[in-house]
Parts: sequence; structure tokens; C-alpha cells
Amino acid sequence: MGELLAMLYDPLIAPLDPMGVRRWREWVVRAARGRVLELGVGTGLNLPRYRMSQSVAAIDPDGASLRRAMLRRNGRGDGIALQQARAEELPFADEAFDAVLGTLVFCTIGDPARALREARRVLKTGGVFRLVEHVRVENRLIAGAQDAITPLWKQIAGGCHLNRDTLAAVARAGFRVRGTSRHIGGLFIGIDAIK
Repeated sequence: MGELLAMLYDPLIAPLDPMGVRRWREWVVRAARGRVLELGVGTGLNLPRYRMSQSVAAIDPDGASLRRAMLRRNGRGDGIALQQARAEELPFADEAFDAVLGTLVFCTIGDPARALREARRVLKTGGVFRLVEHVRVENRLIAGAQDAITPLWKQIAGGCHLNRDTLAAVARAGFRVRGTSRHIGGLFIGIDAIK
């Protein structure tokens, strides 16, 4: 992401809070139980939502974003461990986590299929996998616009793809999807799944 994008991320995403992003972050974190892994912690917007009793490992490939996330741990150095890592190569043992969570992260992952396999590998059998993502909409006209804009958007927005079908990718990776919710005309999706 880099220093400039890490600095701009919070003010750029803030206008989405009244549209539901704040609520969706809370919905994602409500699935946190036992040992938790957050993929793509970014600047740490979810970190204040975790309970003090939770053990959270949070990864992100971007050092500048992680430095900002450090400030959001609220003195919880022992309960939240931040680590620079890619979702495609998780530095954790098999079945190490009770829950794997992510908010607006799979749009930027270089190899989402590999990252989903890794998430499934580190998640315990029966563990919760919960995401909120922006995705390709079903409306053909809008989806066409997403497809047309994505090549340029990726260059200016840290690799963000506007047109991914994350729900299909989650199912292909072998997760059992228990429920979904669509927001803002299907532009955002909440995915609740288990291993």
C-alpha cells in the first residue's frame, strides 16, 4: 500500500461508515471467538472492536499500514499480535485458529484462491470464516463499469479489484457458506462460513 495510501486510507473510507461499513465491521468481529486471525488488518480499524479477553493475530503485507495499526491496539500488546505477512503465505500452523476474519481485504490480495486455501488450512475444523467485501455486482451495466475501471483503479488504490466474485471463490475453496447478506445494491457482501 505504501506510506501515502496508508495515511489516506482512514479518511477515504470514513464516508462509507454511515452507509454501513462501521456496522459490517462490528458484524465481522462478533464472530471472533477463541484464537482469532484477522487477514489484512490494514490500519487497524477493526482492532478496537475486539474484546480484551480475545487473542488476536493480525497480518498485513504493508509495513506502513501496520505501523498505523499499532496505534489502535489501545495498549493491548499482549492480546493483539501484529505481523507483516501475506495471506497467501500464512506463517501459522495448521488448524491454529478458531476464527479467521477479514474486512475489505480480498479485493487487494494478489492470489485470492491461494489465500483462501491458506485461511482454510489455519482454521480449525468447525471454525468460523467471516468476511465483508466489496464485489462485482449482478447488474450487467454496473458490472461492466467495474470491469472497465478496475485496471486503472488497481494502480491508484493499492491493487484493489472492484470486480471480484469473492463468494464463489470462498465456496470453491471448500468453506461451507452458512449465510450471506448484500448491501448497497450488492456492491458489498457479508459472508458467514465455516470449515
